[in-house]
Amino acid sequence: MKQKKIKKLLVLMGTACLSLNMFICPAATIATHAAESETITPYSDIVEWRYKIENGKIYKRLYNCSTGNWEGDWIYLGEYPG
Repeated sequence: MKQKKIKKLLVLMGTACLSLNMFICPAATIATHAAESETITPYSDIVEWRYKIENGKIYKRLYNCSTGNWEGDWIYLGEYPG
């Protein structure tokens, strides 16, 4: 009988400690403040193909939108069908 009371008391104390820890712990507050002050920087550049038509021929070339520079030379694709 006495063991049941001790077990109930231990379960009650453990539950109370866990509940209080959730309200007192500042980890959630620290994480939200850090997220508000951070700026997002991409790890890789944004690169896309650019096309041009010259003298009835179509060409493509890689353009780095992040730096504003061309990547490589113009590549001939063929005659423009239009």
